[in-house]
Amino acid sequence: MPSSPSRAAARRTSVRVRLAAGLALVGCLATAACGVPPDLETPRAATPPRPSPTPTTGAVPTSSPTPMATVTATPSGDGSTATDCAGRPSREQIIALLRRTNVLPRSARTTFRTGPLCAAGWQFSVIEVPDRDLLQVVSTGSPASLRLVTAGNDVCTIRVRVEAPAGIRTLACD
Repeated sequence: MPSSPSRAAARRTSVRVRLAAGLALVGCLATAACGVPPDLETPRAATPPRPSPTPTTGAVPTSSPTPMATVTATPSGDGSTATDCAGRPSREQIIALLRRTNVLPRSARTTFRTGPLCAAGWQFSVIEVPDRDLLQVVSTGSPASLRLVTAGNDVCTIRVRVEAPAGIRTLACD
């Protein structure tokens, strides 16, 4: 008994949908491991490898997480280094920005681990929020009109890599 025209059309549509889904999956897999395009990578200065410590006794070396270093640098007008913002913007203004953009709830208690640090109109901060990962924050603008660029535990976004001054890019991406 021949199948009805509507069954045949439904079968063709089903095959097309499966084919399209398969092609989309192949496309995603093909580009998933591409990484950062070479023209967007920040050139890194060659650093000599650090020698690994060798114990002089029979003790097994232990490792513990190292806290993020506090960044201190000399001011530069070109944005090549990030320096203390000297209260412009203040920590309170950064927190207000995060609450205004719904990154932080109003009741969240916060402690600044780093910053805000400034370079050429951009700011970078690292904030501790209880029971959460460290929150990195990149913002731009004057203290009176701060705009959030990105916040999270990985703030090395395309915008940061392309637009941020070197001092902020180094903190956010390296």
